[in-house]
Amino acid sequence: MEGGLDARSILITGSSSGIGRATAERFAARGWRVFASLRRPDAGASLRGLAASRGWRLTTPQLDVTDDESVATAVGEILRETDGRLDVLVNNAGYYAYGPLEETSSDELGAQLDTNVVGVHRVTRAVLPAMRARRGGTVVTIGSLSGRVALPMVGPYHASKWALEGMIEAWRLELYPFGVRVALIEPGPFETALYTNERPAAAADRPESPYAPLLASYRREAARLGRSDDLTPLLDVIERAATAANPRLRWPVGRTSFSAGRLRPFVPDRLYEWIMRMAFRMRRPLPPDPPRTDPSLRL
Repeated sequence: MEGGLDARSILITGSSSGIGRATAERFAARGWRVFASLRRPDAGASLRGLAASRGWRLTTPQLDVTDDESVATAVGEILRETDGRLDVLVNNAGYYAYGPLEETSSDELGAQLDTNVVGVHRVTRAVLPAMRARRGGTVVTIGSLSGRVALPMVGPYHASKWALEGMIEAWRLELYPFGVRVALIEPGPFETALYTNERPAAAADRPESPYAPLLASYRREAARLGRSDDLTPLLDVIERAATAANPRLRWPVGRTSFSAGRLRPFVPDRLYEWIMRMAFRMRRPLPPDPPRTDPSLRL
């Protein structure tokens, strides 16, 4: 990137923990000017303390990706500090919602999409005028291998990550004439706060739910899933995508990245569905419920 190391700046959303915080630390240690944004400013106290002790050029602006005014205010202040220059945006803020789609309310699904999809749209739109004006910049979005495959009980999260796949690919094409690079990171399961803070649908745990056995199977399989607690490979990929002169569109990384990111497109749907039925111990389709008869009509 032009302008020398000291001139490079990066905005990262969702920096209070996990991937966002680790990314902020990685780029700050490399000498970047880091804006590690947070929804709650108090959540950045330890990161600010670390930055002060190490002499990093790192601040923690308040930014809620679900709020238009918050995004506009934060991005405006950042661009004033950098004289209108932002080299990299990392869209990281998001959360993990799960549960049977039938028992997921419209409000719950809307909240998942508002954070994971519309939030990416809000922040990216806010920074693009500055990037287009200088014909340069990179937008890196943290997607998921959950945007390439689907599991039962993860419909809300899948909906958001599949939507990102299409939106980011379209944006990459639209921004090419302006010199703005676009990349999508597709991590497999890493041990971060994304899973410890996952949100089940409010109706998911009803004992009388017809989906109770399937939800129990999902939780059993999720507990058995190996998650890497070493974020280094993921951070390496984010850094490469952010600094490459011509980054590729998709960057699968982590466990299951081969099976989900590269192998799944070649697996016939019927075979994949059979594998899912076996893994989640799904029974054969249930017979229809008997017709209900109004007792008052009986002779």
